[in-house]
Amino acid sequence: MLCLIFPLFSFSKNIQNIKAFNSLPRSIAKDYYIYRYLKEKNPTSKEALTLLTEAKKVNLKLFYAFAKKIDDVGFKKVSICLKLKTAKLITKDDECIAIGLSIADALSLKQKTIKNLARRLKNYRDINETLDILSKGNISANTIKNKKKFLEIFNSSGNRYRKKHFDENISKENILKFSNYKLFNKSIELILTQRNLPNLQKSLLQAEPNPNFSQNSFFFLGLNALEFDKKKLALDWFKLALNKAYYRFDKDKILFWEYLITKDKTNIEDLLTSFDINIYTIYAHELTSKKFDNIISPKIDKKNKNYDIQNPFIWIKLLRSIKDKNTTKLQEIAKKYKYKNTIGQYTFLLERSNGYKNSYFPIPFGNYLKNYTKKRESLILSLARQESGFVPASVSTSYALGMMQFMPFLARHVAKQKKIKNFDLDDMFKPKIAYKFANIHLNYLSKYLHNPLFIAYAYNGGIGYVRRLLKSGYFFKKGKYEPYLSMELINYPQTRKYGKKVLANYVIYMQLLGEKISLNSLFQRLIQP
Repeated sequence: MLCLIFPLFSFSKNIQNIKAFNSLPRSIAKDYYIYRYLKEKNPTSKEALTLLTEAKKVNLKLFYAFAKKIDDVGFKKVSICLKLKTAKLITKDDECIAIGLSIADALSLKQKTIKNLARRLKNYRDINETLDILSKGNISANTIKNKKKFLEIFNSSGNRYRKKHFDENISKENILKFSNYKLFNKSIELILTQRNLPNLQKSLLQAEPNPNFSQNSFFFLGLNALEFDKKKLALDWFKLALNKAYYRFDKDKILFWEYLITKDKTNIEDLLTSFDINIYTIYAHELTSKKFDNIISPKIDKKNKNYDIQNPFIWIKLLRSIKDKNTTKLQEIAKKYKYKNTIGQYTFLLERSNGYKNSYFPIPFGNYLKNYTKKRESLILSLARQESGFVPASVSTSYALGMMQFMPFLARHVAKQKKIKNFDLDDMFKPKIAYKFANIHLNYLSKYLHNPLFIAYAYNGGIGYVRRLLKSGYFFKKGKYEPYLSMELINYPQTRKYGKKVLANYVIYMQLLGEKISLNSLFQRLIQP
């Protein structure tokens, strides 16, 4: 078993000064604690500069925190210019404007202002080129001459701007030229997921296979062909997508769609042989009334009392120690974590050792869930499995914390709402608190959303996003390929995949907890008013 770096590690107890950071491994968790130190401990400029050398990845949040503490004119200027609202930014000096003005910001400006800025920013080539094109009125006609800039502007603009300025028929010649740029991959996805660009969608029917296309683009072009009822063309694109797919999840997705079009049972047979547990393979197993033989839900009673599950750096040390380990070694290491309080680490190591051929669905810290309904218990477990793999001291790149990956602002909000005294963000590393806060948040989400898929979308992308999605009129309505088509065209890529993963987890956990449920029934409820 790995030795502890700090016994019962916590920010308030262990990090009293910057010297405490010397012994911590460079990592996202360390960045998170640097961020907290900058915000809560009021270090000097010199101390902040020292911490900057300790950081692994300075994201925008951390950059702004450093900029407030470091007495450097350039540092502070960049921070100020990046934060300024567009109306205020354009009143500043040229350098500041060049730093802070994005393409999306420029698109919101009036023509007169754009022309003036284009003249002013001649020494800043990239933004000047963008402004010069935008100043000429007919955006689509002018940008299409510069294929790369067209794609940059299109990809950076908002939905309304795209609809107003870009939804025009594009010639096959231009579509083929766009295909030579990898930026076009994002454009294809945006055209399909925005849902209200019919002219651009029709133009994509002229596309031809290109080595620059990603597996994702082949798949989206297949969906686009289906929207125009061109089944043969869709199957041709799906075949290309399948040949290029690397992950089993993506292969299963394509096989599922081939089945929806052709009803060819060989696609279902292929899905039955997949080792991945996902909505597509669950669908195939339900259709054939066959059970999975690679789902494992380990039951472990023994607890390791010497392991600090709330210390994020122990988890990091474990991850680094197994980097080059073979199957046998991973299995040996896994045995050291075969305890109920380290079951997340245990199942992670076992899955990695067998090449993810077996899928583990543990029920860690189940005593904290016993008073919940089976539906709520299943939903919490499904989210935790996707968020952290049940590792209590997980820290994400956005500084989401614990098994349920709560953002600090949300954790503080819940603590304040429930009047929890002496709450510290490190409390989110406690399984009891993580589950409790998740349940409180799910109580809120479930007031407005009826399906575990929609709740998963909201947990990941926010309830405001899901409300806009459902009110748009483009998703989860009755149709030939619904609700499957809507699930593939959710316009937040991370949320799109996250929802599918959580829904699959939910079905498995409900069944493990003895509740009768079918994926198909959940699908049908998605298109009910």
